[in-house]
Amino acid sequence: MILPTKHIKLSNSILNVGAVILKNFNEDSTVSLLWEKTKIQSGIKTFDRFIFGLIFLYSIGLIELKEGLITKIK
Repeated sequence: MILPTKHIKLSNSILNVGAVILKNFNEDSTVSLLWEKTKIQSGIKTFDRFIFGLIFLYSIGLIELKEGLITKIK
């Protein structure tokens, strides 16, 4: 489910969800503001998938949470 395979399309993978989140991530924002920006994207679809995408990005060190804001690590 994280990576695309023979049976899982790239568009259905968490890797794609993370890419969509990063594409729409321009400045530090709250979870709810980022959800509002990305929920209309075709790869996200549900809040659960959005959260899995955030967890994935956090676990590979691309984002962090500081004082209630999600920030992109440069």
